[in-house]
Amino acid sequence: MLIIGASGFLGGHLLAAGRESGLEVLAAARRPEADALRCDLLDPPSIEACLQAARPDLIVNAAGAASVAESWERPGQTFSANATGVLNLLQAQTRYSPQAHVVCLSSADVYGVREEGELPLGEELPPRPVTPYGASKAAMELVCEQYARARDLPIAIVRTFNLVGPGQSPQFAIPSFAQRLAAAEQGRETVELVIGNGGAMRDFLDVRDGARALVDLSRQRLCGTYNLCSGNGATIADLVGQLAAAAEVAVTVREDPRLQRPADPPALVGDPRSLREAIGFEPAIPLSRSLADLLGFWRGRNARPS
Repeated sequence: MLIIGASGFLGGHLLAAGRESGLEVLAAARRPEADALRCDLLDPPSIEACLQAARPDLIVNAAGAASVAESWERPGQTFSANATGVLNLLQAQTRYSPQAHVVCLSSADVYGVREEGELPLGEELPPRPVTPYGASKAAMELVCEQYARARDLPIAIVRTFNLVGPGQSPQFAIPSFAQRLAAAEQGRETVELVIGNGGAMRDFLDVRDGARALVDLSRQRLCGTYNLCSGNGATIADLVGQLAAAAEVAVTVREDPRLQRPADPPALVGDPRSLREAIGFEPAIPLSRSLADLLGFWRGRNARPS
């Protein structure tokens, strides 16, 4: 199994899950660490060299732009990383690894703003993105579907909802709050957390459960489109409140409307039945543990000597 984007948050957990399942796993990244292959999805020669060196039978692509917030500031770069990058990967695959099964990660953000009666969101709903990030992933899905039909490539599209857990970058809201709380604990200072739309409801899944599901789906060489989600909704305010309750400092939380994103979907909660029926997937890690482990991760980082 070749994991592209192995140096990222999900990529690292995919490496662990693949190895735990007994697979021979190779890592690839745009800036690889030791014993990893170089694979920059915007540099076709590097993709070709990576596939020729790895000769994979399974590929999971966890590379690309992952931030909805940044996509508003850099829509062109987001589109290139997520849509053009996958186009380059599949074009190289047709030449060097046409029999390799590929998992390409899409996002719940492709669903966009939906009516309450459409929840939980099922894969049969057509994409209707309202963010540059969602549009880039919807375009990626079209690229995958075209190559699956025209080139007969075995491809699975996985619409990931909100993954959370240890190792997540403070580039994202929930880990940024965990980082701030862990830092405040060092000085036992009071901390104020400022959130945007606290009522936004999202479907959170522990990254370790998500990685395990992706490895199982890949091993079974399933094709088609699948949601990767818990099926349960929680508001951002709920999660921040749980983190604050677990912190060893006094915490206040307030909303600032200026932090709200344009066209932010009020609710993105997925229907997990397709993946459950396909591979028997059931989340094993409760959200409370995911948040505790995330806070513990940042406590550990702060405790390291400088």
